[in-house]
Amino acid sequence: MNRGRVRSLRDIYLLFCLGCITACSTTLPEEEVVEVISPSESQPIVERKQPSAEEYPVTNFDEDDLYGLLLAEIGGFRGNYELALKNYVDIAKSSRDPGVAARATILSYYLRSYESALITSQIWAEEDPDNIDAHRYAADQFRIDGDLESAIFHMETIKQLGGLANFELVAFQAENLDQVGRNILLSTISEMLEADPEDEQLRFSQAVLLEQNGDYEKALEIANDLLEAKRDLNVILLKVNSLKGLQRNTEATIFFKTMLMEIPESRRLRLVYAQFLFEVGDLEGSNEQYKSLLEGSPSDGDILLPLALISLELKDNDGARRYLEDMVRWNRRVDEAHFYLGSIAENEGDLDQALVKYKQAGRGYQFLPAQSRIAVILLKQGLINEMREYLELKRREYPNFYEQLVFLEAQILSDSNYEEEVFQLLDGAISANPNSLDLLYFRATKGQKFGRLDVLERDLRSIITKDPVNADALNALGYTLADLTDRHEEALALIQRALKIKPKEPAYIDSLGWVLYRLKRFEEALMYLRQALSLFPNDEVAAHLGEVLWVTGERREASRVWEEALELAPESEILKRVIKQFILP
Repeated sequence: MNRGRVRSLRDIYLLFCLGCITACSTTLPEEEVVEVISPSESQPIVERKQPSAEEYPVTNFDEDDLYGLLLAEIGGFRGNYELALKNYVDIAKSSRDPGVAARATILSYYLRSYESALITSQIWAEEDPDNIDAHRYAADQFRIDGDLESAIFHMETIKQLGGLANFELVAFQAENLDQVGRNILLSTISEMLEADPEDEQLRFSQAVLLEQNGDYEKALEIANDLLEAKRDLNVILLKVNSLKGLQRNTEATIFFKTMLMEIPESRRLRLVYAQFLFEVGDLEGSNEQYKSLLEGSPSDGDILLPLALISLELKDNDGARRYLEDMVRWNRRVDEAHFYLGSIAENEGDLDQALVKYKQAGRGYQFLPAQSRIAVILLKQGLINEMREYLELKRREYPNFYEQLVFLEAQILSDSNYEEEVFQLLDGAISANPNSLDLLYFRATKGQKFGRLDVLERDLRSIITKDPVNADALNALGYTLADLTDRHEEALALIQRALKIKPKEPAYIDSLGWVLYRLKRFEEALMYLRQALSLFPNDEVAAHLGEVLWVTGERREASRVWEEALELAPESEILKRVIKQFILP
C-alpha cells in the first residue's frame, strides 16, 4: 500500500468520518469509579474515570495509520474496546502523535490495560512535555509498575508545571521495597526538599519513608512539625505509627484521645484507634470504640467482625454469635462469618452444626482452614474414609487448591500416625505432578518424621537436581546427614553450598555449626552457633550451642544459654531433651 501523505478525496472523506466518529466516543459504558484505599494501609489512591470525548488536532497521518484510526473509532463506537485499544496503541507507537497517545492512554487506563498505558503515557509525556495530565498518567503507570524512581521524575515535572504531584502515594507504596530502594527514594525527595524546604507533601513523604525505614524519631519530629500547621488525618496516623514503632503506646493512647476530642466526627481515626486498642490488648476499650462506630453503620462487616472476635476473646460466645449472624443477615463478609460460627459450634461440642457452618465458608481466605476443621471433625468421629473421600472431592471441585488440600490431608493423617496412608497419598500426588518441588519437599519431611531417611534423601536430591540453587533443600539434606548419619563431610559440602546462596540465613549458619561440631571442629562450631543464636534466638539453636559448650567444658555458659532459651520457649521438647541428657543423666 502507498505510504505517502493523505491527499485524495477519499482521504478527506475519511478525515471527516474520523472527526464525526470522535464525537461518538462517549458511547463507552457510563461509569465514574473512584477507588480510595486508606493511605494508612500503605496503599495508593487510585482514580479511574470514563474516558472523555476530547478532540485532538488532526495530524497528517500515513494512510495505513489513518485507516487504523478509523478502525479504532469504529471499534469504540461498537463497544469493541479491545480492538480500539490495539489500534490506538499501534498508531501511537508508529506516529508518536500526542493526541493519539493521550487517547490510547485514557482508554488503556479505563480498561485497566496498564502495560499499554505505561507505553502510551510515556509517548504522550515525551511528545507533549508541558501537559500536566500526560505526566500524571505516566507517574501513575510507573507507580503501578513499581518503578518509583521514574514515577517521582514525572511527579517532579507535575510540580514544576504548577500541579499537585501527590508524592505521598509513592512514599506509601515504597513499603513494598527493600531498604535500599527506599533509601534511593528518600535521597531523591531530600534533594527536592533542599530546593523547596517548605513543601508539605515532600516533608510528609520524607517522614513516611523514614518511618518505613525504622527511623521513628525523625519521622515523629516531622509529623509534629506538620501538625502544628494543620490537623491532617494522614499526619496524625503517621505520628501514631511512629509512636508505636518507639513502643510509646501510652503516649499514643493519649494522643488518640486528644485528636478524637478535636475531630470526633472522623470515623477513620476512631477505627484506627479501635484497632490500636485491640493490638495493645485493651479489649474492653477496643470493644467500646467499635460499638460507637457500629451505631452509625449497623451493617458494616468491617466493624461487626472485630466485635465478634473481641467477644470470642472475652469468652462471650452468645455476643459473638449475634454479630456473626448479623453479618450473614446483612450479607457482609459472609464466608468469615460462617467460619467463626462453625468454630463456636465446634467449641460448644455441636459438631454437626459446626460441619454445616464450615461447609458454608466459601472459597475465600477461610476456605482452607474450614476444610481442615471439617477433616479433623470427621476423623474425630472415626470417619476416616469419609474424611478422605470428602477431601478428594474438594480437590476435584477446586483444582487451584489441589496441592494445599493434599498437604492438609497428609498432615492430618501424619498427626494421627497413618504412615501407610500418608505415603500412598503423596506418592499418587507426585506421580500426577512429578515437577512439583513443594510436594517433593513435603514428602521428604514425612520421610524424616517416620524414620524413612531413604525417602527424605531421595526427594531432597530430586529437588536439588531440578533446582540446583534450592538452598532450603541443600541445607535440609546437609543437616539431616550431619545429625542422623556419619556422612559429615558430605553434609558439610551441602550446607556450604546452601550458605553460598543465602549467606546470612541463621538456620543455615546453625547447620554449619552443628556439622562442624560433629566433625569435632569445636572452636569453629562455637563461633557459628553463637552467630546463629544472635541472629535468631531459637530453641533448637540454643540447644545446639549449649551442647557444644557443655562438651567443651563451658558448663556454666551452657546452663545459662539453656535457661534463657527456656524462658522464651518453656515447652520446647528439644531443650528439655538436651538438658535431660547432660544435666540430669
